[in-house]
Amino acid sequence: MIWIISIALSLGFKVYGSRHSETISINYEIVFLLVFAPALVVTMILILKKLLKN
Repeated sequence: MIWIISIALSLGFKVYGSRHSETISINYEIVFLLVFAPALVVTMILILKKLLKN
């Protein structure tokens, strides 16, 4: 499931980048989300699995 989402996001960014070839400004909030969001999603999934199992 995570692989599918990751591939879809990367393809989406590639298509967007090819259509808008001007420089894309990336601010610190976007970098923060790109770095820490996958870890937060995995942590939430693990916690939900554990809570639903009990």
